[in-house]
Amino acid sequence: MLTFIEAISLAGDRKKQNDDAYGFAGARAWVLDGATDMHGAPLTGWATDASWIAHFANQRLHAADLGADMREVIRDASTQAAAAFSLLSKGAAFEKWQSPISSLLMIEETPEGVRGLDLGDSRVFALDAGGAVHAAGGVIGGRDAEADAASKQTDADKPLLERTSTIDMLRRNRAALNKPGAPWTFGIDPACADHARAWAFELPRPAQILLMTDGFAVLADQYGAYDQAGLVRAVTERGLQELGRELRAIEAADAGGAKHPRFKASDDATALLLRLS
Repeated sequence: MLTFIEAISLAGDRKKQNDDAYGFAGARAWVLDGATDMHGAPLTGWATDASWIAHFANQRLHAADLGADMREVIRDASTQAAAAFSLLSKGAAFEKWQSPISSLLMIEETPEGVRGLDLGDSRVFALDAGGAVHAAGGVIGGRDAEADAASKQTDADKPLLERTSTIDMLRRNRAALNKPGAPWTFGIDPACADHARAWAFELPRPAQILLMTDGFAVLADQYGAYDQAGLVRAVTERGLQELGRELRAIEAADAGGAKHPRFKASDDATALLLRLS
């Protein structure tokens, strides 16, 4: 049985909206992370298009048939998102880098353990009864690439996401996604469902499963506070609230990004802890 234990979703900037979302229904669970808008006025009329796409998808996943194939659930959510976006944006023309996108990682229970699909850079770590760790999601070299790019930006008098050189680079990167031969995310192109990465874990029970957006996974993937198994153990033993405080303390102590170069002082951070028994 797949059981929900607890969840946390922290805004990266408490003066702004949270572009993450998460859910648990039946034997499935998921996390979503809307990609930060690279344009001014949102096309959807929401606080950001990133927030809109993540929360729209979350709503559709909660409403989905629990017996339907996960890939088809993603396709249906994307199809409906495309129709809703067209209505909200009133059919206005937009550049490819303006298209709303989100990471999406979803798992479901199987007799052997769990299987999942993912689009983007969210993560899952699982610790089985024998102490073995299993991991999926993320972008190969993604955090290293971001740190390298962030450390090379100029116009040091401005926050990174307000620098022309940074925005131009991020727009180019965004426009390069979701096409043949490139990484794919969830968005308003239903073909994204065909490109979701599939994987499965054989998990001796009981097992602990941690789903998270990249803003929480940095504790292991970038900051080096834990290895993958250690992060699952810490969350299981101390709880997500305590790990959330630790995450923000690490970032506050390195607000300028000297130790851990990054585009935001703190990102939205969402995590979902589950038990497979």
